[in-house]
Amino acid sequence: MRQLTLYIALLLCVVSFAQDRSYIAGSYTPGFLLAHRADIKNLAAHNYGLELAYEKQMSESDWGKIYKNPVVGYGLLYYNLGKEETGHALGGMAHVKLQLFQVKSAKINFRMGAGIAYLSKKFDTYSNRRNQAIGSHLNGSMQFGLIAHNPIRNGKDYIEYGVSISHYSNAAFKVPNLGYNIPSFTVRYGFGFNEAQTIKEEEMSPTLAKYDWKATLIYGKKQRNFANPVDFYNFGIQLRGIKNLSESKAWRFGLDYTLDKTYKFSEDNLYPLDSITLGEQSEIAFAAGFQWSFGRTDVVAEIGAYLYKPAVLKNPLNQRMGLAYHFSDRVTGQGTLRFHKGVADFFEIGVGYTL
Repeated sequence: MRQLTLYIALLLCVVSFAQDRSYIAGSYTPGFLLAHRADIKNLAAHNYGLELAYEKQMSESDWGKIYKNPVVGYGLLYYNLGKEETGHALGGMAHVKLQLFQVKSAKINFRMGAGIAYLSKKFDTYSNRRNQAIGSHLNGSMQFGLIAHNPIRNGKDYIEYGVSISHYSNAAFKVPNLGYNIPSFTVRYGFGFNEAQTIKEEEMSPTLAKYDWKATLIYGKKQRNFANPVDFYNFGIQLRGIKNLSESKAWRFGLDYTLDKTYKFSEDNLYPLDSITLGEQSEIAFAAGFQWSFGRTDVVAEIGAYLYKPAVLKNPLNQRMGLAYHFSDRVTGQGTLRFHKGVADFFEIGVGYTL
């Protein structure tokens, strides 16, 4: 699960530079496991989650001044998943909260988080055949929510409430990997601390180019064949043009070239993998999307359309979400999940260079 570990490490970089007011926050999240596939209808059940987190306002940081009252935090998250077959989840998560708009005294925030979780129950041929959603104990987790934030006690504390959705999966690293999707209602209370001295983030670049051009080499691992799992290792290159709208926002567009041997394997699982030709494993796609910058960390969201693929195996459109971290003005590390209509293809780990 090294790919998932890097993904979370990149997110944690968002929170490492500046601070003003700090909080200890606790939340209660009742919800239900959504049976998004017929194979896991038997796992659907009401459940609940608990989180304890340390949060910091970032409005005085260099990147935080661009957004409205941004907050970042680290948390420990527990979920009772509601059934014997699904068990419990325990993990760590980093999150960012951004203000969208305000209704009277309530600030409407968008919350997004990512982390790693240990799930106590996974698929096992002998002891847990009914759980065909999770194939490994260690999984990645994501959470998105629309939250109303109300300051109380003269702004020292806060209470939040809203809706969210949580997701657990291993990014197709090990089958089965249908994953858990958990829509929830969230109630959260934050205990505020005194304001702390701001630590300024080092400036990355004195000027902002209208366009940047970047090439990224990627690698990923995934499994196919539920009955007899086989490991596949994907390689590729991504070429991107970045149209900078501001220091915090940019459009992305470009081409993907990926080598994926699962096309031939899906047609004949006895075919020797080392005999697969370049044309039988090559895929070319056009991709476009948007990125939001938080200091040295970019949050990336894209949609792509295949211009060429060897077989019908994958949906004509793919989606990508993840993070890129700027080690310098030119060198970036990247961790993104490529998926098709909500089904993970593989987790891309990459190193990029800005021309």
